[in-house]
Amino acid sequence: MKKISNKIFRILHKNHEIEVIVKKNKLSRNYKLTFDKKTLSGLVSIPNYISYKDAFIFAQENSKWLFDQFNEISPLIIINHEAIISFEGKNKKIIFISGSPSEVKLENNSIIVISNRNSHNKILYKWIKNRILENTKKSVSLFSKTLNVKIRMIRLSNSFSYWGSCNSNNEISINWRLIFSPPDVLDYIIAHEMSHIIEFNHGKNFWDIVDKLIPNKKGQQYWLKRNGNYLYRIRFN
Repeated sequence: MKKISNKIFRILHKNHEIEVIVKKNKLSRNYKLTFDKKTLSGLVSIPNYISYKDAFIFAQENSKWLFDQFNEISPLIIINHEAIISFEGKNKKIIFISGSPSEVKLENNSIIVISNRNSHNKILYKWIKNRILENTKKSVSLFSKTLNVKIRMIRLSNSFSYWGSCNSNNEISINWRLIFSPPDVLDYIIAHEMSHIIEFNHGKNFWDIVDKLIPNKKGQQYWLKRNGNYLYRIRFN
């Protein structure tokens, strides 16, 4: 069977260009346009009977929406020497220093990364993931006592579409980018996923469980709604 390849186009809108990938999907029934926050590109999914040309025209007709999505996650914030990022809800300046031993120091207004092999980003990335994993473990331990639920495993996610997830094996996944949010926002996502272990829905019983852990959840929900894209803007490369 001949494999159907994707087609890549570029759309110009107000002197800015964006990449659009057109993909044929036998399960599609119509045009579907989405935006990939990871690659900063548009994606058009179409059934086999629609031509690539028509899909491109469809994307052009919706170019304003695509660029609105692009602008919400731009400009990117690249983690590097002297970059300023929000870390656990507070602005920190990243400082790269040559030296040994390799380590990361968290000071009042700075994150100091020391390396003698010019591997500052690698060291910082590992430290950040360890940091959010430890923070998550502490919250899970606390919430487990309230809910009488045992979490078997905690994973870190690199998703660009969700902040947390869980499964019926009592495992939860937390997006590592939540390290850039205030601690109570991270707690809310953890509470949300742990509550799903008991109620796999978003009904009243589910939200009653969340309220036991996070009584003032609206503040955290509002923060994520307003600042969620900021967390996706922060990149290591």
